[in-house]
Amino acid sequence: MLCCLIFICFENENRAKTKLLKEIVNNRGNFDPPSDSSVFFAKYLLSQDPKERAKYVKSIKRVWEQFLKPVSPDSLSDCSEGRFLVYQCRKRDRHDCGGLADRERGIISTFLLALQTNRTYVIDSDKPCELEQFLLPNLYNWTRCKSFVQSLPVNESKTLHMNNLLKDYPNLFNKSPTSEILSSNGPKVLNVHVNMAPLQRILSANNIQTRVPWLKDFTVRELIVIIYNTLFMPSGRLIAALDSLEIMKNNHLLQCAHIRYGHSADFPHDTIIAKARGRFNTTAVSSFFIRNAQDRHMESSVFIATDSPDIHRQMASQHKNYIRLSTTISHIDYSNSCEGLYTSILDQLALTQCDVLVRRVAAYTRVRS
Repeated sequence: MLCCLIFICFENENRAKTKLLKEIVNNRGNFDPPSDSSVFFAKYLLSQDPKERAKYVKSIKRVWEQFLKPVSPDSLSDCSEGRFLVYQCRKRDRHDCGGLADRERGIISTFLLALQTNRTYVIDSDKPCELEQFLLPNLYNWTRCKSFVQSLPVNESKTLHMNNLLKDYPNLFNKSPTSEILSSNGPKVLNVHVNMAPLQRILSANNIQTRVPWLKDFTVRELIVIIYNTLFMPSGRLIAALDSLEIMKNNHLLQCAHIRYGHSADFPHDTIIAKARGRFNTTAVSSFFIRNAQDRHMESSVFIATDSPDIHRQMASQHKNYIRLSTTISHIDYSNSCEGLYTSILDQLALTQCDVLVRRVAAYTRVRS
C-alpha cells in the first residue's frame, strides 16, 4: 500500500457495520461523543496493516479520553462559559483559504493552537459551502458552539491573519502583539485566517511541549491521523460514494494517480502549476499502470484525481477498467460550486483506497502522508 490511509476502523468491517455506520451518519445532527467511549470511524481502510490500525485506534482513544475529551465543547455546560479559537474560511471575508490541503493543514494547526491557548475549537467554513455538509464532527464536536460564537458582538473578538506567514508560527508565544492576543487576558473569540501551516513549525513554538505534553509521543504523520480522526468523519453521501468505488474496483488491483494541472481553459484563475513544476507525463503513468498489472499478473482498475477533463478522457481511452466517479471538477477557492468541495474531498478520500498511488510532491496528497 503506497498511500497514507487516514480513516481508522475497528476489526469488524462487515457489511452490517457499514450499513449501521451509514444510518448513524445520515441521521445525525450535531454529534455527541458516545458515553461508553466507543469510537466511530469510517470503514475504508482496505489494505492497512492490522497492527498499525490497532495502534492508531488505541492512540486515538487514549488521546481523546485523557487529553481532549476533558477540554472538548461538550465539557462546557453552556457555550457562554467558553473562550474560543475559530478557524475561519468564509465567503464574506474575501481572503484566500487555499485548496483542500491548505485548509486541512490550517485546521489541524489551528486546532493545536486552540489546545495551546486553552480555547474551545470551532470551525467556521462556508466557502464555497458549509464544511459540515460533507465532513461531520467525529469525537470533538467543533459545531456545538458555532452559532453562539457567530452571535457575539464584534468587540468580543480579534482576528489573526496568518496567510502565507510560515515564519511566524514558532514566534506565536513570544512575539508582540500576537502573544498578547493569545494570552489568558486575550479576547473571548480569536478568529484565525490561515491557508498553510507546516506542523513542524507550529510544533517548534515555545512551550508547546509544556502546554500540550502528549504531542511528544507521536510523529507528525501520527498527529495528522489522530487529529483528523478526532475532528472529522465523512458524511453518508461520501461513504456511499466510497462504497461504489469499492464495487467498481471489482477486486482488481486499484492503481491511482493525482494529476493536477492548474491554470487552463477550465480554470483561468488558477495557479500555473505546469510552468513551475513541469507537465505530468500522463503517457508514462499510463504505461506504468499497464506494466505493473502485467508484472503482478493481476487485473487492474484505474482511478485518477485530476482537475483536467482531458486527462479523464485520455485515461479512459487507455484503460478498460477506468473508474470515473460522478463528480464536478472545480477549484474550491475560485468557485462557488458546493459540488466542487464535495469532489475535492471525495477524490482525496478515494486516493486513500489505492493499492498503488502515483503523485507529484503536492500538498493534496502529501497532507495524508
